[in-house]
Amino acid sequence: MSIGAPQYGGYNAQTASGNITLTAGDDLIQAIDPAGSIDVILSDLGSTGLGKVFIDNTADGAGEVISIKDGANGNALLATPSTDESATCVFSEGSWVCTQGAAD
Repeated sequence: MSIGAPQYGGYNAQTASGNITLTAGDDLIQAIDPAGSIDVILSDLGSTGLGKVFIDNTADGAGEVISIKDGANGNALLATPSTDESATCVFSEGSWVCTQGAAD
C-alpha cells in the first residue's frame, strides 16, 4: 500500500491545528488549512514502496505554513508551501521528493 495508490485515490480536506502524519492508504489529495504553522510528516513506505501525495495549503490567513517532512529520512525538510501554494510529493527507493509551486 502507498499514499495515493490508485486503489485509494481520494480527496481529504481538513483544518489542522497540530502536526499530521500521512500513512499508507491516506488520500492522494490533501487540502489542508493549517491553524498556524504545522508539520506534515510523510511516512516511510519501505525500500520498495511507491507513493504519491498532493498537498494543498488552503490557509485562510497569512503566515500559515505547512512544513512537509520526510519520515523515511530523519524528518528532513522537503517543502514549505504557504497560503495558496501546493506540493507534489513522490516516494521511491526509500526517499520522498517534493516540488512546490502555486496552487491551481
